[in-house]
Amino acid sequence: MQRSILSRAVTALAFTVAAFGHSAVQADNYPDSHIAIQSTSESQLTRAEVLADLKIYQESGLAAAERVFTETGLETPALRGARQRYAQLRQGHRYATLVAEIAQRTGEPVRQPLGA
Repeated sequence: MQRSILSRAVTALAFTVAAFGHSAVQADNYPDSHIAIQSTSESQLTRAEVLADLKIYQESGLAAAERVFTETGLETPALRGARQRYAQLRQGHRYATLVAEIAQRTGEPVRQPLGA
């Protein structure tokens, strides 16, 4: 009985290894496929802008409110308030200050906002 289980396990393992091996061979046939993915997924935001946005998202309380929403599925006044705070912070001086601070720290150039 145990020999039969062991035999099945070894067979299943062999098929799994063969399947992964075949996938690796197929990937090698398309060496430039990752280039197309990289060029089409470039961000419109700088690293400093993304990090500043994350900070604003956390500071506004929206991160915590969305976690609660994900768990409960309930749209609460706290969630709506956090969304408003996020939008205000994102459009305000705090966001611009964070972008400048982060860019200075990382040595990244700061883009001028549209319309400036």
